Amino acid sequence: MPYAFLILATVAFGTLGILHKVADFRQCRAQAVNLFVFLGAAVAMGGAVAVTSGSAMAARVSPAAIGMALLCGLLASLATLNFQHGIRHGRISTSWLVINLSTALPTVLSIVMYKELVSVRRACGLLLAVAALVILWLDRRREERDARVAVERQKVEA
Repeated sequence: MPYAFLILATVAFGTLGILHKVADFRQCRAQAVNLFVFLGAAVAMGGAVAVTSGSAMAARVSPAAIGMALLCGLLASLATLNFQHGIRHGRISTSWLVINLSTALPTVLSIVMYKELVSVRRACGLLLAVAALVILWLDRRREERDARVAVERQKVEA
């Protein structure tokens, strides 16, 4: 079952990026799209908790967990807004870096606050995620450097 959740999360995450690009192409307001996405996610997660754990258990969620969820949701929402504005000015792969960085805090908090055990396999996965982010960041720096060089060449030729 964990692999089913992994596949579903990967498909949902990719679909989210594609739909944001479509929303931008149709000139939708980024704030409205962001509100719809996060409100829908909150309702879906609340429903999933109520169905899987029962409504009595859902009512006993600790204030610390609720606070952490609100903080992480706010940070993810801000990252998404930045992503939506960023895709207007660059490639989607570069803007995706901002979205991926928004998952770092919940991951660290989960390990620290809930004493989640990190197996060797999961640690390798986290390291590969960090490596992917570094590669995206380096690609963005290269693109910016190439753009500056092109502008300088145009000035010299003019």
